[in-house]
Amino acid sequence: MSLATPAGQSTAQSLSLPDLFARYHVGWETRDPALIASLHAQDSVFHLHDGSEPVHGRDALRRHCAGLFARFEFGFEMGRRLYGADHWVFEWTMVLALREPGGAAFTARVEMLDVVTLNRAGEVARKDVYMNGAQAQAAFARAGIAG
Repeated sequence: MSLATPAGQSTAQSLSLPDLFARYHVGWETRDPALIASLHAQDSVFHLHDGSEPVHGRDALRRHCAGLFARFEFGFEMGRRLYGADHWVFEWTMVLALREPGGAAFTARVEMLDVVTLNRAGEVARKDVYMNGAQAQAAFARAGIAG
């Protein structure tokens, strides 16, 4: 079941920060690009600080998330959540299911940090994602994935 609204609308208004975080996280856990994008502002920025360019806009974010979910199988280990007036910081561990070039499966763990800023309407205006570079590099190298 998707909690997303029609394209171009946001479901973020009137939610408390912990409730908005919970709904947002459901989108990531269920791999639902439409739900994730519905909680972002139309002009939001999503920036995974791994050397890639930021993603601009709700529609581009929806496509970006669909691509991530198609390419990688990953889960979450929850860490601290810190809430401010218009933002949250979320420490978590990404648990990736990967394969070595020879086909052997392995699980990689990468420490992550999200910094999410909201606009006045309660929509995600910006999400910056930082990863433990050494852990990510080691996991992707073992899987034969160019970084």
